[in-house]
Amino acid sequence: MNLFFYITIIVGFSLIYYGYVKKIDNDLKKKELEIEEKKIELEIKKLDHKDGEKEKE
Repeated sequence: MNLFFYITIIVGFSLIYYGYVKKIDNDLKKKELEIEEKKIELEIKKLDHKDGEKEKE
């Protein structure tokens, strides 16, 4: 009974740790995608601004 109890506790902690690590990885990927999206939006705004200046000339 004691061995089964300790194995259950170890497996439980392992699953909790695995879930925590996966959550951190997913949050990091989400932040990276948000930064990439902002870079693309900034690049689009720069190109639109340059096109606007050329049209005025």
